[in-house]
Amino acid sequence: MTIGRKFIQLIISAICLSCFVFKSAEAQDTKLTGYQDTLLHKFIYTSADQLPRPKGGLEILIKQLSKTIRFPAGEADCEGRVIVAFVIEPNGKIDGERVIREPSGDKQIFSKQIFEVVKSIKWKPAKRNGKAVPFLYTLPVTIDVTE
Repeated sequence: MTIGRKFIQLIISAICLSCFVFKSAEAQDTKLTGYQDTLLHKFIYTSADQLPRPKGGLEILIKQLSKTIRFPAGEADCEGRVIVAFVIEPNGKIDGERVIREPSGDKQIFSKQIFEVVKSIKWKPAKRNGKAVPFLYTLPVTIDVTE
């Protein structure tokens, strides 16, 4: 199995795991619903009645990540977990991108690729009390090139 194919399988596994985490988060206590974001200067929700999702389902996100993310030659020491967060606005646009963890450090090899994919996809916004709201979405992806 090639490194590229193994990498794609690991990305798909990480996304499936994140879907499980988000479904678990949906069942958590919703007393804390968000925070005042200092970057965007507005209230951002962290829980909602209906969570945001890519139009066409998570399969679209998985497919696009699998096709787009590439592991650069000579960067074998960049294995690990990439965690990015972004705000899905009420109109479905992406804003407020944040890199929480990136194994390549300041190079941000993988987070840049992930943000390109996330921005290229149309999103259905989160809804709270029937109204579309800005929502902080966290996406963890594991990078592993072991064969």
